[in-house]
Amino acid sequence: MTRLQKTILIFCILKASLFSAPEEAFVELEMKGQKNEFYRVLIDEETEEIYIGVGEFIDFTKIDGLRFDRKRRRIKGALDTEKQVDVRIPDSISIDLEDDIFIKLKDLQEYFYIPNYQWDDERYVLTLFPDFKTPREYSLELNNQRTRLAMAKKEQELEEEGDYIFQKKRLLAPGMLKFIYSNSNIEDNDYSFEIDYGTELLYGEFEMTQKIYPESELDYIRLRYQEVFGDYYLIFGDFYLESDSIFDVERNLRGISFSKNEYYGTRVDNRTIIEGEAQNASLVELYRNGSLEDFELPTENKFRFTPLNISSSDNYTIKIYYRDGRIEIKDIYILGNQNILNKGENDFVIQGGVGNDDKENQYLAKYKYGLTENLTTTIGISFLKNSEGIKYDVLEGGVAYRFGLEKYPTLVSGTILEEINSESLGFKGILEQKLPWDSNLIIRYEDYSLEISDRLKKDYSYNIDLSKDFKRFTGSVGYFNNTYEDENLYQIYLNLDYTISRNFRMSLSNEYYEYSSTNEIRSNGYGTQIKLNYNGIKGIAAILEGKVNYQEDRLADDEIKLSFVKPPSESGFFKNIDAAFEVGHSSEKGTFFEMRFTYLFDNNIYIEFPDIKTDNRETIIGGRIEKTVYLGNPLLPINNNNVTDGWVEGKVFVDENANGVMDENESVYEGAEVTTSGGSSIVKENGKYIIGNISGDELHTVDVNRESIDPMLIQGKEIIKYKGSVSSGINVDIPLVPVSLISGYIESDDSVEERRYDGLIANIDIILKKGNEEIKRSVIEIDGYYFFEDILPGEYTVEIISNSKRYKGDFDKKQLKINVKNGREGDYYEDNNFLVKNIEVVEDEILDEEDEDFEIEDNENKSEELAQEKTQEGENEKNS
Repeated sequence: MTRLQKTILIFCILKASLFSAPEEAFVELEMKGQKNEFYRVLIDEETEEIYIGVGEFIDFTKIDGLRFDRKRRRIKGALDTEKQVDVRIPDSISIDLEDDIFIKLKDLQEYFYIPNYQWDDERYVLTLFPDFKTPREYSLELNNQRTRLAMAKKEQELEEEGDYIFQKKRLLAPGMLKFIYSNSNIEDNDYSFEIDYGTELLYGEFEMTQKIYPESELDYIRLRYQEVFGDYYLIFGDFYLESDSIFDVERNLRGISFSKNEYYGTRVDNRTIIEGEAQNASLVELYRNGSLEDFELPTENKFRFTPLNISSSDNYTIKIYYRDGRIEIKDIYILGNQNILNKGENDFVIQGGVGNDDKENQYLAKYKYGLTENLTTTIGISFLKNSEGIKYDVLEGGVAYRFGLEKYPTLVSGTILEEINSESLGFKGILEQKLPWDSNLIIRYEDYSLEISDRLKKDYSYNIDLSKDFKRFTGSVGYFNNTYEDENLYQIYLNLDYTISRNFRMSLSNEYYEYSSTNEIRSNGYGTQIKLNYNGIKGIAAILEGKVNYQEDRLADDEIKLSFVKPPSESGFFKNIDAAFEVGHSSEKGTFFEMRFTYLFDNNIYIEFPDIKTDNRETIIGGRIEKTVYLGNPLLPINNNNVTDGWVEGKVFVDENANGVMDENESVYEGAEVTTSGGSSIVKENGKYIIGNISGDELHTVDVNRESIDPMLIQGKEIIKYKGSVSSGINVDIPLVPVSLISGYIESDDSVEERRYDGLIANIDIILKKGNEEIKRSVIEIDGYYFFEDILPGEYTVEIISNSKRYKGDFDKKQLKINVKNGREGDYYEDNNFLVKNIEVVEDEILDEEDEDFEIEDNENKSEELAQEKTQEGENEKNS
């Protein structure tokens, strides 16, 4: 090589080293929530290539099972429970600086399973998207699980230990009285007056409705005891009879009921009848298998649904929207379903009373017992009478038995009904078989006694139903047959259900029937019904449905209808307003519609106006006004509309000594917002708040909105639970405790190298302990600053936890004690500093003969091949 050539070569090398060497820069590095806002990298300004330090990156990931041997240029370990790495870094593709080896970002991606990244060259933010689970993810999952379990356990302990505020049951309380004026036709002045009254009577919940004008009548009365003998309700007054569907007796009774089922349904042929009473409800929605099926605006507090049986495994629930904004969800128990009880488990119902309309006496008692895990027996007796005076004195005995494969069980149940007077027998049997491919087969058979057969025009009937569930689709096909003497009726049906999205569901029902008799009287017909349901934002529901029925190929019935409803909500601009709208057309009724708006004002006035509807092709406008007062203090500003609901009230005060009680020297706190299940309230000048619409059936939680109080104050007790009182208030005082801030720095000695200091504090946690319990954890900021906020009075310990594997720091102390004092206001406890006197670099050593817990042969081959490729790539770059 000539002298000139050597000179040119030296010049090129110097130029490459002087002008093309990557320069040090600091970026914000983020990876699945792990963040370092001052992370050192190298950036080649000409190629915009980013170089990452291997050792510092491993330290940043905080992966315990990952090691880096800088001397042997080897990375080895488990990234997570599934992915492992064992590679050697070729000299040609790296830059060695001080205590670390820097590699290109694309090489880091290959070594550490990072398929994607995002680089913001304006803000200098590098975001990595690894294909492995980071320690932070494991930690967050564990902490979330611990938090949920701890919170659930804490709430359960509060309930079990009675650590919640409640009012003892009383013999008598003043109660709530509601005055109701309604006018169903303003033009004809068809008005009426009635009152509702609710109170705590004889330690139970009492409610009554009395019509005053134009006629005087006790419309509704009930004294209810909850949680009596487990989940059972004891009711004196109005209830629904849980009798078998084959008995044509009145179910709305006034008497005594001891049962666990407030709402229930009965299966009649191919339909399920669900009915009940919902006092003070503005809307009742029916859900089937979690999706909206139908809704109804209750008339005189009563509702009734008759849905088709789409599947033999249908589950029904109702959602009741009360006029005070409260929402209640109840499961529906279907009579006639022989559910299997656990071994030794009991279930019973005892009812007796007089029909509200027919005034006939009805009595019923049933008892079920689980003999084994798969065998349940039922016995019962009924003394019933229909509107024509025909008696049904019946003894009942039944069994339900489950057998077969665990995955595809068979359930057989049978019930014998013996009429005591005629000694004739009736029988009902059900076979349910779970089949592969999410299918179910159900066969029902009913054979009636002589008297019942004549009443129902049925000798016997049977129903065969086959249903199948897909991911979004449910379908059933069935055959129903009813025979009476020389008459026969059979029906074939096909029902389809399709869930379009979370909010939309479509149903299609098709029926064909044929009737025949020996008198050569024959008829047939068919019909189709389609329904599109929507249930979405803010509880808004809408149903578009249409049906058409033909008899002997002639149109017998048709209707198309659109219904829309917006229930009241607890928050938002329209929280006290709800609306309902319905419009439709049929050949019989012509065009019909109904529109109703309701308003609930803060001074306990409920207005329902206008209520516009068509009746016999005439437009009728009506309205309704309700006003509720507490008889113990009629001027009390509560927003109750349901007379059995109560309210919560109390004071918000600054608890200077954190004893939970307002002492003489402590003062109230004005302007705070208090929230609970019934709504919210702003604390007045006297420090008091009051919130109505509080149900007495369950536990509630009350909280102070943190944004409405001083930042140096916090609610003294994390969870404050209380149980509402029937038709009266309960006092819950809320203490606010002053909180303080603890802060400090992790400082470095002048002899400590800055880069090592940055690497050390990037992996340090500062924890705050009270006794031996960790209260909070803080991450160090760029300049070594840390802080803890919302600290209650008490003695604490601040402790350093070093998570860095590469940097070992020598601190002047590992912990310090801090005493946070009581007082009217919180304080700042600053300059709680730690000094780093020296930092050493810890080098891993990975020997070839070490045998780790995982297999590395394939990884080594992969690493060697990758190294060869990188070496060749480096040589090519040098040559170029």
